[in-house]
Amino acid sequence: MGTLDDFFGKQTVQQNKEKRKAQAPAAPVAAKKVKVEETPKRVNKPQLKRENVDENGSDDEITAKSISGNLDTVALTAEDVLKTIPDADPSLLELDPDAENLNFFQLKAKQKANQSTSAGSLDIESIPKGRDNCLNGLSIVFTGSLPRLDRSQCEQLAARYGARIVKSISGKTSLVVIGHDAGPSKVKKIKQLKIKCIDEKGFIDLITKMPADGGAGDVAKKELDKKKQLEEKAERDALEDMETEERQEKERLEKLSLLKNSINSTGSSSKPINIEKEPIDKSTQLWTDKYAPTDIKHICGNKSNVETLYSWLEHWFEKPHDMKGSSIDSFKAVLISGPPGIGKTTAATLISKKLGYDVIEKNASDYRSKKLLNENLRVCLDNTSVNGFFNDATKNEANSKKIVLLMDEVDGMSSGDNGGVAQIAQFCRITKTPMILICNDKSLPKMRPLDKVCYDLVWRRPTAREMKARLMTIAHREGLKLDPNLVEKLVSITHNDIRQIINIMSTVARTQKSLNFDNLNDMQDSWEKEVSLKPFDIIAKLLSSNKYSINEKIQLYFNDMDIIPLMIHENYRITKPNKGGNKLQDLIQVEKAADLISQSDEVNSKIRSGEQQWSLLPLHAIMSTVYPAYQIEGQITNRINFTSWLGQNSKRMKFERIVQNLQYHTCTKTKTNNVDLRLDYIPFMRNKLLDPLVTKGSDGIPQLLELMDEYYLTKEDFDNIMELQVNGTMKVDDVYKKIPTSVKSAFTRKYNSYVHPTMIYKTGDSIGKGTRGNSLMGLEEEEGESLDAGAVDDESGNEDSGIEKDNLIKEVKRKNTSKLSRPKAKPRPKRS
Repeated sequence: MGTLDDFFGKQTVQQNKEKRKAQAPAAPVAAKKVKVEETPKRVNKPQLKRENVDENGSDDEITAKSISGNLDTVALTAEDVLKTIPDADPSLLELDPDAENLNFFQLKAKQKANQSTSAGSLDIESIPKGRDNCLNGLSIVFTGSLPRLDRSQCEQLAARYGARIVKSISGKTSLVVIGHDAGPSKVKKIKQLKIKCIDEKGFIDLITKMPADGGAGDVAKKELDKKKQLEEKAERDALEDMETEERQEKERLEKLSLLKNSINSTGSSSKPINIEKEPIDKSTQLWTDKYAPTDIKHICGNKSNVETLYSWLEHWFEKPHDMKGSSIDSFKAVLISGPPGIGKTTAATLISKKLGYDVIEKNASDYRSKKLLNENLRVCLDNTSVNGFFNDATKNEANSKKIVLLMDEVDGMSSGDNGGVAQIAQFCRITKTPMILICNDKSLPKMRPLDKVCYDLVWRRPTAREMKARLMTIAHREGLKLDPNLVEKLVSITHNDIRQIINIMSTVARTQKSLNFDNLNDMQDSWEKEVSLKPFDIIAKLLSSNKYSINEKIQLYFNDMDIIPLMIHENYRITKPNKGGNKLQDLIQVEKAADLISQSDEVNSKIRSGEQQWSLLPLHAIMSTVYPAYQIEGQITNRINFTSWLGQNSKRMKFERIVQNLQYHTCTKTKTNNVDLRLDYIPFMRNKLLDPLVTKGSDGIPQLLELMDEYYLTKEDFDNIMELQVNGTMKVDDVYKKIPTSVKSAFTRKYNSYVHPTMIYKTGDSIGKGTRGNSLMGLEEEEGESLDAGAVDDESGNEDSGIEKDNLIKEVKRKNTSKLSRPKAKPRPKRS
């Protein structure tokens, strides 16, 4: 068994022998026994065939098969190795009745709690190294909590050796690595499809036993062929790019030479002109600039969107663009939206130039108002390219006279009174030039005017599979050996930012000739991209069991210091605290968190009020976010919700405005303040307003209008009173809903048929001393008569309340300019 020991490891083989002896049945195995000699002297004895053994002892081709401890002379495959690894403990596949009733968040919290209370942790670097691409061709699913390895560590380990990591179980899944508290749906799928399940120890054994490149299986060979094709394609693309650059550089130099000779030959005897620019030294150029896309094939991801935009722009002048259909050819403008840095502007520019358009690129955030748009961009809507006009005589191109208007950062424009977005929408209707609008977030309310006038193209972040070919091409051109299995990890830590990956490659290439998993862990922290986390992600980090330091938690607070405290207040009750144990202890922890949140409001008032003590922000971070989250951190048992305080506060302010308006209109009759009006008058008034319509129907409308005119209520006040009620729902109750629609319509028509009395306001008391003013100055009756404050004052005997006594009104005395009052001018003396 010497050869087998060399392949699997002597100690591992011995352990497997002992396990098989312990599990062997009493009946003899009918399989044929084959002996394997330690020294391969006799040719007729079957033995393991080893060819092309490298320095590390990995085998390019190994022939073996293990079936119940017996070997046959065939090539070793992944299935053969999997048969030597024992199945996972059947108890891991038993469904817990309580777990089936848990939701997704409760199950994740339980798995994380079991992971944190496990016996110990295993360093990924301490695991015996496997052969190159030994898991090639395998599709692996990880589920449950493993005893010593974190799931992210397992996925990184599997990706290092070429495995394909999948999240869901299907018929193409090769095996499942299972731990405690596995998902019930995945367990059912495993039993249904009868998929091989192994535990953490079996996964480590699989890595040490698998042959290089995944063995001799058909799936492994196909996957290996794909990787070889990818490398060959990268080499071809690199060669084509270099040839293209040489050809373009040669053409540029020829044009410069012709232009220089033409200028010098037509000039006078002056000194010849040298217009040739110094070539750019590409060895000192940034890789992101050096390998910036110069052709459509260089764009990573969003291929369907690129093709759609290319087709629309190519046939733009052939289509009617009547704005009636739903296809892209019915629109005159296209709105491209997506995260920043994924190539939206680059793709639009490359497509336009490839089709012969001259691109007018504008930053929409520079033209925020309607006035600036009309002054600077309206002329571009119906224009012709001067360069294309003169080149049309020599080049017969359909689009050589045309331009395309490219508007970037449209979501940076203003809305409302300035009307920037609305004006852009108007341009999209009348333009005779194709328009491409680009934004990051199209879901903003101010972007709604563009929904009906632009075709929506959503750009998404490119995946690792879409970036791999381009990255391999760049690595080949720079002489950097890039491990294809590492690309997915680079994409993960940079959040799909291909520019940062290229910067990482350029950094590594200065000191090393290869980029693989060996130097990944040393520099992973410095490579990780700092992104702005969403509030939901921050709350999940703070409320769940974590090992963040106090400074890291404060940094999470400053990620969005306005929303995070509100999110903590909204969700601090959905966790099962680690410091608790029973319901009483859990309630005590919740009480502590609630007290801290209440005390943080006092700190917040010092910061936001007139004192402006912004130096208290770190204290507010502790009191409102860090300390409450520390008190109740544990298992998140429910869905994280967005703060409802913003909506409730907006509703409160709305009702305050409603009550204030009602108090203005009715104060001459009720003579009360807002609180008494809301508590005492409005419930009674609401019933009085509804009774005529409910009991008499249309016949009760005159009685209703008489009551409204008596209290100076408008139709809007009537609707607001219907909305103000104390039943928790803040909606009109069934009494108003039961009134027939015909009665409501008749009431509206009758109200609009004549003019109603309206309260007239005075904005201040500017009457001088000795007069008595009134903030509610008068009532305008139906006939047009009005009662002013003077009428009220006259009753009390004050006769000096005219406008001439108002301090804010000054009488302008005109000068007497009549001819009679002018003095006669003295006659000028005559000159002698």
